[in-house]
Amino acid sequence: MKKIIIFLVCVCFLTMPAMAAEPTCNGGSTFKANTKETYSNCSDETCNGHTFCKSDNLMNWWSAFTWCESQGRKLADFATMCPGVPQYPTNTEGDCPNLQGRGDGPVWSSLAYDNYNAIYVMLSSGAVRYALRNHNSSATYAHYYALCE
Repeated sequence: MKKIIIFLVCVCFLTMPAMAAEPTCNGGSTFKANTKETYSNCSDETCNGHTFCKSDNLMNWWSAFTWCESQGRKLADFATMCPGVPQYPTNTEGDCPNLQGRGDGPVWSSLAYDNYNAIYVMLSSGAVRYALRNHNSSATYAHYYALCE
């Protein structure tokens, strides 16, 4: 009887679905995007309340992409960052009410603007812009915070 019970316990344990590792935010901090209830410039279409992980260090786009993956996350998609916002840079303040006022500094999105640039968002103003995402770590290439989802 003991052998049967032990066998059943082992079989049950082996057939249990694997638990996905919870994403981390080591070397960063988490914040929740704006919601209609918390930010007056939001609508249901432009604010989603999604939780993000923002790096503590500035990095180029490629490093930000890799850093998010090391956290068990992915570089934030522009549609998640700024729902309902056209996917092109306009340099207009307040373009991204979902992230507006959620901190300081620019954050990378996963959206490539062309072969050389990627879209980023200024957290303080919500402005949507683009910058060089080249592999080169020289100062001529943009270094912003990683924003992971």
